[in-house]
Amino acid sequence: MSASRQPTDNIDPNVKSAFARRTLPGIACLLAVALLAAAVAVIQIARTIDSDALVREHFLTGKAFEAHRRGMSRHVADNAFWGDAYANLSSRVNLNWAYEQENLGPSLYADFGYDAVFVIDSEGKTTYSVVRGELVQVDAQQWLESGLQNLLADARIALEDDETSAGILTAEGHPAMATAAVMTTGGSDIEEHPGPASVLVFVDLLDSNRLLELGEAYAVEGLRVDDSSERIDGALTELIRLDGSPVRFIWSASQPGEYLLWMTLPVLGAVTLGLGLLAWLLLCQALKTVRIMDAGYKRLASSRTALAASEERFRDVAEAASDWIWETDQNAQLTYLSARFQEITGHAPATWIGRPLIDLLVTDHAALQDWLSGKHSVPLRCSYHAADGGVRHCRLSAREIRDDGRLLGYRGTASDVTEETKAQARVQYMSQHDALTGLPNRNRLRDYLEGKLNSLTTASRLSVLYIDLDRFKPVNDTLGHGAGDEVLIGVANRLKQCIRGDDLVARLGGDEFVMVMSRLQHNEDIEMLCARVVGAISEPFSYEDKLIHIGASVGIAVAPTDASQASELLRCADIALYQAKANGRGTWCFYGSEMDKRLHERRNREDELRQAIAEGQFEAYYQPRYLSKDMSINGAEALLRWHHPSRGLLLPEHFIPLAEETGLIVQLGEWVLREACFEAASWADDLVVSVNLSPLQLRVGDLYQMIVSALGDSGLPANRLELEITETALLQENESTLGVLNRLKSLGLRLAMDDFGTGYSSLSNLRKYPFDMIKIDGSFVTGMSHSNESHSIVKALIDLGHGLRMRVTAEGVETLEQLNLLLADGCSELQGFHMSHPLPATELNALLNSTRPRDETKQ
Repeated sequence: MSASRQPTDNIDPNVKSAFARRTLPGIACLLAVALLAAAVAVIQIARTIDSDALVREHFLTGKAFEAHRRGMSRHVADNAFWGDAYANLSSRVNLNWAYEQENLGPSLYADFGYDAVFVIDSEGKTTYSVVRGELVQVDAQQWLESGLQNLLADARIALEDDETSAGILTAEGHPAMATAAVMTTGGSDIEEHPGPASVLVFVDLLDSNRLLELGEAYAVEGLRVDDSSERIDGALTELIRLDGSPVRFIWSASQPGEYLLWMTLPVLGAVTLGLGLLAWLLLCQALKTVRIMDAGYKRLASSRTALAASEERFRDVAEAASDWIWETDQNAQLTYLSARFQEITGHAPATWIGRPLIDLLVTDHAALQDWLSGKHSVPLRCSYHAADGGVRHCRLSAREIRDDGRLLGYRGTASDVTEETKAQARVQYMSQHDALTGLPNRNRLRDYLEGKLNSLTTASRLSVLYIDLDRFKPVNDTLGHGAGDEVLIGVANRLKQCIRGDDLVARLGGDEFVMVMSRLQHNEDIEMLCARVVGAISEPFSYEDKLIHIGASVGIAVAPTDASQASELLRCADIALYQAKANGRGTWCFYGSEMDKRLHERRNREDELRQAIAEGQFEAYYQPRYLSKDMSINGAEALLRWHHPSRGLLLPEHFIPLAEETGLIVQLGEWVLREACFEAASWADDLVVSVNLSPLQLRVGDLYQMIVSALGDSGLPANRLELEITETALLQENESTLGVLNRLKSLGLRLAMDDFGTGYSSLSNLRKYPFDMIKIDGSFVTGMSHSNESHSIVKALIDLGHGLRMRVTAEGVETLEQLNLLLADGCSELQGFHMSHPLPATELNALLNSTRPRDETKQ
């Protein structure tokens, strides 16, 4: 052993003082700079936030006035372009129709808040006036002050484009939003009167209450008219009246940045004080540590002599990285145990000194003797009982103690590997079980099935139930994955209650479970179990005071009847599950060999459909639509046809359901849309092309961007594109669908409800969707000629559409009798085989050229 080094000199107190003098001011300066930088950053951020908030409020204020103007313009257009209004108010005033029946009277004030309604003839005379819901005789020129003539002139100019005029006027000392439209027959069969028609005017006073309502609708607080002449910076917007005079509006600007300053700066100050205190405490602790180290150096010097005596003993065992150290004599009786022995085992070393090592360990005596006598090159894993009665695991390493070749005993270490052993067991368990539910996983299921199938006798059966949860995906989508996990754990617990003995229930992943039953010998017993499983899962689950309802479908396969291999048996059960879901969900189905054939055929049809999309085997046909007033063509509906290599020309009913089920309808729908837009761009400017939308297209992908791209690439104006959505699609989505349709409507295109009358939409739902037209399903039209009930339904649907200011198209017109009935009932448009079958693009163009004068067709 080399001589021990001398203890290090004590640290000079002056060094400690200098450390404190230099460190504390540095820390203080650092904190001051950090506080200043943070304060400047917060102030700058606050100013930016206030500026952004003011910009946003400017935008929202303008948006409020623009939305109000557009809403009033839409309302005045709906009433001015209404044939009944033209007949009863334009050339002569029918007060009973207009005011008493509330077609254009008190309801406009009660429902929409319009303060005044005027009808002004071509000579500027007010022929009909309603102010705040009361019929009065007042001259609109006097009531609205200046600027009315500009509004009326703009309305007559806008009539050429079927538009309205709007602007700001002054009435009763307040600014007022006014809209005007020249009254027309609206395309109805009402006879037009000679001379210019009257103009319908709606007026909404922008008094203090109305302005507050407009502002609140767009999160603008305190919107009001600014009557002062002082310059106001920031919360101010200015509109120009029709007479050229300005009107200024102001509001109470929000100042979130100032609020941020009040909330943040005190916190920064408190944090700085806290950091200063923390730095002081750390410095004190550092000085304390220095003093402790000084004392430690002194103790180290006094213990070096004792450590030198034991250095040789510990050098031998250092290689083993021991937890506790042991020594025995040549008979394997313990002679030494380190202090760590008591810390690990709980036993006092003195109670074991002199006793055989084998008495401490749980292992075979002969194995220990062989290991000690030269066969211990590999550590020995064994266990022992700790003082608390628990079993702990250790790994022994040993080497012989010899003196001139004479064996004196053994010396070694014991490393505690209890946690390692438990971790290995846990890993082994996790490799066989699902982490979420604790159920056996796919690996354990496969081993279990193979063992059961290998021991299966000719007189026994093994039943496999493949279970898939119904309506589980919406749980994750609406309530989050936490709720989904709770439901899966609950399902696992309920399934475990349905098994007995050595039966097994496993989770394959997602919402798929498998039950393996060996005691069910009859199909009736299996069906009883399936009924229990479906019923148990159908019971509601509770999550955060919410009740969650799901269901289950079950596929059943039986060994050895259906298969004798584990993978094949699971495949059969999976196929049966697919059939159970196809049968309506919430039920069960036994595997049958014919299911394989149907599944194979479906996969072949799906592959054919994918290949057809890739190879362009589809063609767009177009079925013309006719206006009822003169039976002229006003557009066509794009319909898909598949030129199948072996089956010939296929209609949509032969492949659209499969495309919907596989999701390929999204690709097909995009292809049809683009094809129809490019084709319609070559038609006359007043012809419209309509394209059907699948419910899946409303939910998957960016439909809005796809339509923008198709219109932009083809050059087709948006108002010549009409999208048809089935009534049943609206029942699947509600608010999300409404958002998509409103966004599409903002492009200026048209929306039509297809197959109207076949779904279950309420009238309130129909009113909130931005549809321009409804299409009556052909099934109603077919029964008109021989069923009074069907005829009554069609007539009621036509009246309903007209009452909602929508055009009505009847589909499936196949006979002259049906055509005459629909014409008599006032149907707007007609479509069907009686007029024309769906035509390829070339034949449609020929038809259009033959039915329209040359100068009306687009070259």
